[in-house]
Amino acid sequence: MKKKPVLLLVFILLFLLASSHTLGDSADKYSLETDDLGDWSKVHARSKTVSLKTIQGNELDPTRAFGSGGSGEYLIYKAKVNLRSFEAVVYGIEGQEFKAPQFSISPDGKTYRAVTPDSHSTGGDPAVVSYESRDFPGGTKYLKIVFPSGKIKSPVSIGRVTLNGGGSAGASKPSGPVLYGSMIRLTPAAGESIYYTTDGSDPRSSPTRKLYGSPIAIVSETLLKTTSSSASASAPAADKGTGGGISTYSFTPYPQAPAAAGLHDPLDDFGLTALRSNLYLAKETPNYFDNDLSRAVRATTAPGSLIYVASEDMKSFAVRSFYFSGQPFEKLKFYASADGVAYEEVDAESYPSGYPVSNWQPQAYENMALPANTRYLKIELVGTAKSWTPQVSEVIVNRNTSSATLTTVKSGDGMLAAIASETPGARIYYRLNQSVDFVPYVSPIKLKGYNQLETYAVKEGLLTSPIRSYSVNANKDVQVDRFGQMETAKFQGKVTDEGQLADDAKADDEYYGSLKAPDERDRYGGLAGSADEYGLKATGHFAVQRMNGRPVLTTPEGNLFFSLGVNGVTAQETYTLVKGRESKFEYVPPYAGEYKPAYINTDGFSFYIANKYRKTGRFFTEHDVYMEAIERIRKWGFNGIGAYSPEKYGEEGLFPYVRMLPLEGMSWARIGGLSLFDIYAPDAEAKLDQSFAQTVAPYKDDPMLIGTFIGNEFDYHKFLTEVPKLKASKAAMKGALVDMLRTKYATIEAFNSAWKMNYKSFDELKEAQLTLKASPAWRDMEAFFADYLDRFFGTVSRLYRKYDPNHLLLGDRWITTTFHNETVRRMLSEYEGKYVDVISINYYTYKLETDLLEEVHELSGGKPILMSEFGYGTTEQGLEPLMKNSAVNQFQRGMRYRNYVEGVAVLPYVVGANVFNYVDQAGLGRYWQGLWGEHYNSGLVNVADRPYKDYVGAAKATNDDIYKIMLGERKKFYYDFSQK
Repeated sequence: MKKKPVLLLVFILLFLLASSHTLGDSADKYSLETDDLGDWSKVHARSKTVSLKTIQGNELDPTRAFGSGGSGEYLIYKAKVNLRSFEAVVYGIEGQEFKAPQFSISPDGKTYRAVTPDSHSTGGDPAVVSYESRDFPGGTKYLKIVFPSGKIKSPVSIGRVTLNGGGSAGASKPSGPVLYGSMIRLTPAAGESIYYTTDGSDPRSSPTRKLYGSPIAIVSETLLKTTSSSASASAPAADKGTGGGISTYSFTPYPQAPAAAGLHDPLDDFGLTALRSNLYLAKETPNYFDNDLSRAVRATTAPGSLIYVASEDMKSFAVRSFYFSGQPFEKLKFYASADGVAYEEVDAESYPSGYPVSNWQPQAYENMALPANTRYLKIELVGTAKSWTPQVSEVIVNRNTSSATLTTVKSGDGMLAAIASETPGARIYYRLNQSVDFVPYVSPIKLKGYNQLETYAVKEGLLTSPIRSYSVNANKDVQVDRFGQMETAKFQGKVTDEGQLADDAKADDEYYGSLKAPDERDRYGGLAGSADEYGLKATGHFAVQRMNGRPVLTTPEGNLFFSLGVNGVTAQETYTLVKGRESKFEYVPPYAGEYKPAYINTDGFSFYIANKYRKTGRFFTEHDVYMEAIERIRKWGFNGIGAYSPEKYGEEGLFPYVRMLPLEGMSWARIGGLSLFDIYAPDAEAKLDQSFAQTVAPYKDDPMLIGTFIGNEFDYHKFLTEVPKLKASKAAMKGALVDMLRTKYATIEAFNSAWKMNYKSFDELKEAQLTLKASPAWRDMEAFFADYLDRFFGTVSRLYRKYDPNHLLLGDRWITTTFHNETVRRMLSEYEGKYVDVISINYYTYKLETDLLEEVHELSGGKPILMSEFGYGTTEQGLEPLMKNSAVNQFQRGMRYRNYVEGVAVLPYVVGANVFNYVDQAGLGRYWQGLWGEHYNSGLVNVADRPYKDYVGAAKATNDDIYKIMLGERKKFYYDFSQK
């Protein structure tokens, strides 16, 4: 083969370089010129044998230039300023074979260089073809069109010619030479699909045609033909008809280079594999898989494998695959071997690549540094989901270009984005914010605002890397970093790179290994041996007994038990809404990828679960989080799992736990805007009975179950004023109130006089918003409240004990506001105390109000009190502090814990204090509360799974000694905040 002249190579390189800059040239360098060929005034030069003719019946392009059929006839146009692009409409002659004109450009009108324009054909006879080309080097002035010769006359005529027009190009690059590995993007019109071929066949009918979905890499001489069709939402993409014209593009990659040694298996068959197991080739719906006609798929849900053997050392590999996003994502596994006998697992970087179609997400894997002397590569497909996911599309060994990876650093009011590839000498391309085309990467990109960046890399002789997509949030108002930490917060131990999380795994082993659970505890966390010492009885379940005149909790073995539970032992409160507010997060991994297990639905994400993955290399399930937490909190001296933790894991018998009656889920008893259970609803008792038979009875014999809460933070403090405003059509409770008023007052006049109202009938009261304007109204509402409480607690407790006579009924977790309302507090104490075993209060306070607590104990008939929820926090990490100004750091937070727990432990009627909660809430709020969710520094560990050691260390000091404190063997601890 002859070598190309050096001058031509230089010209082509200059052309390509100039083309890459033309988009940035100012608009005044070009001038739109259209020649309808009404005369020769706009033609710079022409062959004298070319003539003009008017075509009757064609109003759009009536005058055309005809050649005589001779060789070399031409038209020359000279742009007024510079020539950027042209379009020429060429018409065939009916009955004659269509021949294309030749096009060339020149800077001086003397030396011309041929160009290969794109062509857009309508087909038919006579054919009409529009030729377009663009992105010419700066300084180009002239366009020359040479007619094809014919036996008698020219086989075509030339109509409208446009210089520097917008054109209708459907491909991102014009025909001609393009750098090796360039990506060609096709742009469909709205509502249309594009089909294409690269083998010269007709894209309207060819069996090899493909539905365009992702850019086309040019790594060899490519003749690209495209056609468009209307997209029908009701028909599969592969069945949509195409009846449009054909556009043709011709691309020659430059520089040419021989293919690198290695292996490229498109998995059209298993001919390149040395061995396979439990795999077959799937061939259906190729348009879902980037037009791949054949993919390796497991035959069953058992693992499947491919083994490749090479005669030379394997140094790198890339594997492209597809995952169905509706199923759990489980990575491929890779193993390397020198002899095919001993295999070692090797890591591979995994990332979403390309563009998903119908829930099938492309996923790429790559390893650029296989162990020395690797000759065997084993790929294992695993997954507990359906056997048809994942699907392996192609395998490349030693011929893969390393993908283009992104790093960012803050710069002023934005970010600098740097892109790199591990392959030496690879060219890197990027596309920013869905711009028209990929452009060469030269230096770091200055970004502002929220950006979508697509990147890839290529080196001559190698295959292009997969396209990687990145979200780069360079907004000034970013609130959460990529680890879920608040962006503006500065604190010791803030994670700044993934390596720190990986290092934490070893640090955790050392830290938790150094801790020891408190001595002298029985298997339930009670004081071992105290049953015999204090005459307490073993009942087989947790119980309330009296010891030295005070009520106490006892374990199933009869030992003294002070409940030190942790609420919310779950990652649920770490999920936050990301969809619709992406700009507030530095980075959120895409849903369709390896971080999918960190999502809840498609719009909520847990940075905590993501960080656990970065830390340990595996995704923690809800069960994993729960089980790990048990071992941690046991060593910190806690002895139980509190409310709003996954109850289903308590059944495993590892740790004392509590349950919640299912009242919140009973929509028939729900009142809009008011958290109260409507016990007056029709058939309420029968419905509760049926529910308790299913949800209470199964656990009646579980010795690890401490007891059951009735509910959480009901709006009792709103009862007196808000219940009269309800509508009986929506709340049976309001109808019951009106019935009580009708019975008491008999006449509407008597009611109006007492309540200072003016209604015409009692029926009118049912939908009226009543207000309390007089003392009789307040007394009536207190009477109705008493009826409600007696009916509610009486019914619930009776049915609960019907199905579970063994366990404690732990009250309903009063909100602190209820506790502080004197009237409500007194009435609740009296009426609830008749039916429950324990009064539970979610009691958040700076200072214990022992007088109020003692009042509750006495009015309830001497029932013990459980502090079912409390906690403190700081603003150190940018979160809210649970109680404002309670602590400035984690040390003070620990002191608050000690003051609270030891303060209630010495009270002779308190039987426990359960702290809120295990993990900090999400920085921008809990998922289910949307934009305004709670975001408290409430956890024992933070979003990076790092324990607050000062806080939990202080808690452990109290927890380990809790029984000494209860029994007066150690003076209670007190930290005086007023002196600090």
